[in-house]
Amino acid sequence: MKASEFLKKYERDQQAKQDKTNESEDEDHSLEHNARERAAHLEQGLNVGSPFDWEDLEKYKQELERMEREGPGRGKKSDSDEQ
Repeated sequence: MKASEFLKKYERDQQAKQDKTNESEDEDHSLEHNARERAAHLEQGLNVGSPFDWEDLEKYKQELERMEREGPGRGKKSDSDEQ
C-alpha cells in the first residue's frame, strides 16, 4: 500500500468517525424526550424509589383492579356516606 493510499484511507476513516459523533450530538436529550421514551416502554415497569412511592403504587394498582371488577364510583363507602 502506498503512503498516499494509506493517507486517503485514514482521512476517510477519520471523516466517518467525525460523522458518527455529529449524529450522536444531534440526539434529543431533553426531559420531554426522556419522559416520552419511558412512557413508550412501560412494560419495563414504573420507576419508583422511596418506600412511600411503592405504597402509593400498590394502592393505585389495587384501585385499578377494583375499578375493573366493580366499575368507577363504586368503592368503599366512607363514614359520612353511611350516616
